[in-house]
Amino acid sequence: MRKGENMVLTFEDATVQAAVNNGAIVQLTGGSTWTVTGTSHLTRLALDADSAVRAPACRSVTMTVDGTAATVTPGTTHTGAITLTVA
Repeated sequence: MRKGENMVLTFEDATVQAAVNNGAIVQLTGGSTWTVTGTSHLTRLALDADSAVRAPACRSVTMTVDGTAATVTPGTTHTGAITLTVA
């Protein structure tokens, strides 16, 4: 990815299972669910009130923003150095 460029992923009314990396921007709308399968690095994560970020069964997902623990909450937008980790 070239410096200053962002990859923007927008999911609407979708179910996605993947890890995303390289400073991507992820926007979930329309009741979309992203099942995070591995460590993902983002610069922006936006969820509408009906969307969700989950881990695979029997696992959990945690998020840090600029190195500080944060909660993935529907209806919020986070920006910065975002890391989602599955354990």
